[in-house]
Amino acid sequence: MQFLFLFIAIFLEGFSVIAGIYYLKKMPNDLSNKLLTYFLLITFTVEITGLIPAIIYHNEALHHLKDTVWYTNFWLFNPYLVVSFAFYCYYFGRSLQSRILKNILNYSVIVFVISSFLILIFSDVLFVSHSYFTLFFGVALLFLAISFYYYELLRDEKLLDIKRSVKFYVSVAFLLFNLISLPLWIYFKYFSNTISPEFVKLYQSIFYLSNVLLYSTYIFAFIYCAQQKQFPVINQNKSVP
Repeated sequence: MQFLFLFIAIFLEGFSVIAGIYYLKKMPNDLSNKLLTYFLLITFTVEITGLIPAIIYHNEALHHLKDTVWYTNFWLFNPYLVVSFAFYCYYFGRSLQSRILKNILNYSVIVFVISSFLILIFSDVLFVSHSYFTLFFGVALLFLAISFYYYELLRDEKLLDIKRSVKFYVSVAFLLFNLISLPLWIYFKYFSNTISPEFVKLYQSIFYLSNVLLYSTYIFAFIYCAQQKQFPVINQNKSVP
């Protein structure tokens, strides 16, 4: 069952890129979602690469690679998570009109990125586990960025057009995804197939299903918003103190 969920999740990740391209055909001037589509392509590539340990595990001819770095994917996903949190903060920060809020977010992201990579470089976490610093502060920073985004939405006269905004659907889906995933990431360190195979199966099933929810929402948002005759574009030249 886990393999079915994994296949569906990865399929939807790839299809979200196609949906993003379709959206950009309709809305070619939407730079924020053009960047999101590019990032989804990067995410899809990372996820495919991250399957290497599973391929080694299930292919006896490759078992000689179990003692190599290829038998883990922490080295891949730890840096990716730093980049991912930074990107989504930038993605939501592009909509902010307030210089104060934008500066708070930008400086916080810079500190987060530098600190996260220093920890990955000067500790042993890169190859053995998720970086809890990245997870905790990345999620906190993401919530801050989305909170700023919602705050300005409430002050914007185009709030009634929110259903036509890809960014709004992305914000809801990404919040739910991180709320579901963070507890799983935290406790995964304390379990393994030898200690608690039931937890590992539960972890995988919930995580894959949360990915299905996330990318299904992305696909819906791209396709639905591409069909709308009016599209809300926040005036990014306007500054609010």
